[in-house]
Amino acid sequence: MKIRGLFIACCLFLAFTTYAQSYFEMQFYFADKSNPSDMQRYKAFYLLNDDGTGLMRIATMDSKPEDSFILDCELAQGFARDKNNMVDYSKMYYTGKNFIVLGEDTLSTEFYPISFWFKYNTQFDRYDPWGVMTKDNEGKTLQGVIDGEIRLLEDKDMTPELILTYFTKEEDIYKNLFATNIRTVPAEIKASRMFLLTVADTEDGTIGPDCDTDRKKQQDYFKKIADKLGIQISISELVGKDLSKANLLKKINEIQPAKNDIVIFQYSGHGYSKEDNRQYPYLDLRYDKDIPVRLEDEINMEEVYSMITNKAGRLNLVISDCCNWHLNVTSIQSANIASPRPSSVGLSLENMQSLFMNPNRTSIMITAAAKGQVSAGNANTGGIFTTQFRESLQKFMGINYQNITWDQITQNATTQTATVAGLSFCPKPENPNEYSNCKQTPVFRMN
Repeated sequence: MKIRGLFIACCLFLAFTTYAQSYFEMQFYFADKSNPSDMQRYKAFYLLNDDGTGLMRIATMDSKPEDSFILDCELAQGFARDKNNMVDYSKMYYTGKNFIVLGEDTLSTEFYPISFWFKYNTQFDRYDPWGVMTKDNEGKTLQGVIDGEIRLLEDKDMTPELILTYFTKEEDIYKNLFATNIRTVPAEIKASRMFLLTVADTEDGTIGPDCDTDRKKQQDYFKKIADKLGIQISISELVGKDLSKANLLKKINEIQPAKNDIVIFQYSGHGYSKEDNRQYPYLDLRYDKDIPVRLEDEINMEEVYSMITNKAGRLNLVISDCCNWHLNVTSIQSANIASPRPSSVGLSLENMQSLFMNPNRTSIMITAAAKGQVSAGNANTGGIFTTQFRESLQKFMGINYQNITWDQITQNATTQTATVAGLSFCPKPENPNEYSNCKQTPVFRMN
């Protein structure tokens, strides 16, 4: 059955891996038993980002030039539901949106839905391809056929021939792979330094493991970025029994950046709001949570931001992953979701430099939840927000983007945090004894 003129909702798999992207290529077709000759074969290239988004290109095969086309669509993650309408994590999919047919007259178009499904593999803790489906002319499910294996694309596979099957030389992915002149790091960039301070309530009985995961993953990720940029990184931390306001102020004071340096502050722990005008949370710096909160045990995130931005650094990131509700509410444990195998395709050095080495001074303060909300996470992946912020960085520094900005990163992290958090259950602000899908919306300020 030919699917030109049908509505295609491309449903693909993506879970939340650690700062990785997956590129796949596959071939498939649908066979209409009532009309076997009416069959069209397709090949597809799709990119899965860790933040639950992606893109896909579908090209016709064995078609006359006048009948061939390439379909483009964006992808958004979804999960199967069981008979009780509960999320079924054993099956995941991606749904296509904003479909266009590419060509001289690029147009939005409508197609029948087509879905690519994956099932959870318990042996390898990953999701494997399961099937491809669409709808027939009567709206009934039509099982498709995957022709051969789905190919996980690596660096060596990203040849001009493959990319030009789905993209043009004018598109970002081709330019990043084959046309950009940035292949090395200039000497003036290598003279810059990165300062990373991670503060984590690692020994707390409820969220300690989650905070420790954030600490380790943030240190590992930003070290990789510094190494890729060819700059030195200085990592300091405040954890466990050393957690206190006095020690935090001392750690911040020890950071002495020059005008071309980068300063990153990461807090993972308990946070709360007060009945005041501050929209950003107070960081709970008590090691012993059994004692009442004193002024010397707390600091508002805005104060931290002010102290760091008063230094000379060119790029300042002040990040907190904590609740922003009343003191007695703790972070929520979110679902632990497996991931597919990532591709070995690297990032765009040009994109990394445009974010971290931009000559214009930039300061960003961003927290995991708006006032009156809690944050969610687990020990395996860490905080949902911290993960989504990191994965937004990975997404936009990838080979399919150019001219990226911090506004794209923060907006994407905000959207995806809200989406992923909605899969967990949190207490309702109006009645903490009742639970519903979490509402977690990060708040950020950029100067």
